[in-house]
Amino acid sequence: MEQIFHSHGCSYHVGCFYGHDADMIYFYSVHKKSYCGVLSDLVIVEPSYGYLLLQYIGNDAILSGSLNKKYFSQEMIEDMIQFLEDSFPKIKNVYLPYHIDFFSADSYEEYNGEY
Repeated sequence: MEQIFHSHGCSYHVGCFYGHDADMIYFYSVHKKSYCGVLSDLVIVEPSYGYLLLQYIGNDAILSGSLNKKYFSQEMIEDMIQFLEDSFPKIKNVYLPYHIDFFSADSYEEYNGEY
């Protein structure tokens, strides 16, 4: 099921990896994630915009993660919490402390198949 997060005039596609005690949520652009067929020759790998980890502890949950500040801001947190509550009903009305880092990349390492 395709989900889209909207906040402060921005929209990002959302993907989820579901687990028993935790779920991972990642944000990306569908236009930059169009890999098809076999990977060969030059491959350009676009990183996602960030990840959140939703861990379930008893009847409560904690949220942690890292979001690229090129795409996200602290002003979006309330919208993000509401989006998560709508997408993951078991966290609605539970104690949900969180810690989210906003980062900007200043360097990276890449291997693209050319060298």
